[in-house]
Amino acid sequence: MGNGFHQVNVHASRSDVWTFIRDMNAWAPLVPGYKEHTIYSDNQSTWKFTVHYGMVIKKIHVNVRITDWKEPSEVKFTLQGINHRFTGAGFFKADEVNTMVTRMTGRLSIESTSKLAKVLQHAFDKMVAELTRELTIAVGKAIEGSEI
Repeated sequence: MGNGFHQVNVHASRSDVWTFIRDMNAWAPLVPGYKEHTIYSDNQSTWKFTVHYGMVIKKIHVNVRITDWKEPSEVKFTLQGINHRFTGAGFFKADEVNTMVTRMTGRLSIESTSKLAKVLQHAFDKMVAELTRELTIAVGKAIEGSEI
């Protein structure tokens, strides 16, 4: 299973961070390799993006289901591969450091049952960790640069 965990301090209030992460349209395009997403409800969406692991580039189509909105600090989600065999879960969490700084944590776990992922397990694990780091940093920068 590939796991990723990353924290960044965002120069914004926790309510501003929540406003941003509450809107999937705001952060879905920040996923590395993002192509498109479709939102069906507050809890259901599909996303398309490409990932690189090892020497392989894969187009990924995934069903994202929000399992918990905990205002003002956390959104939890699950992932189910549509065109590849994998499942996963993750969250974004916002903890107030002070009134103008929020520690944002991104966490992602993905388990693939594909033969390719098993052959390239080390590269797969590294890809999940890097994806989590890049997305968490990108969301933090976007929050700091947005006019909330």
